[in-house]
Amino acid sequence: MNGPVADALSASPELEGKYTAFRDAAHRALGEDLTAQVRHAVAEVHGIDSDPPTGQASQAVLAYVRRIPFEHTAISDEEAARIVDEIGEERYVALSVVAALADAECRARLVDLPGLAR
Repeated sequence: MNGPVADALSASPELEGKYTAFRDAAHRALGEDLTAQVRHAVAEVHGIDSDPPTGQASQAVLAYVRRIPFEHTAISDEEAARIVDEIGEERYVALSVVAALADAECRARLVDLPGLAR
């Protein structure tokens, strides 16, 4: 892991290890291709440029992911159920976790989290 969250966590190796293990487990549960697409979609919402990943996530999944940063409380049970129907409950949970962590990592990058921790 690299970036501002990693830099901030480096002050606590135990916490860094737990965060990394949790994040990696969510990535494995979602799968490498979809994880890359989710992280890219969230970065785009924040205006962070990155190379688009390969893969073909559905438009419904990517639309859900793009709502996580600023509209997560507006996602209806019906919208969530459609995603569960498409990718399964376990992957839906992983999708939500990966999107939320990507959002937090983007926000940390935008506000220079390690600089705030000094």
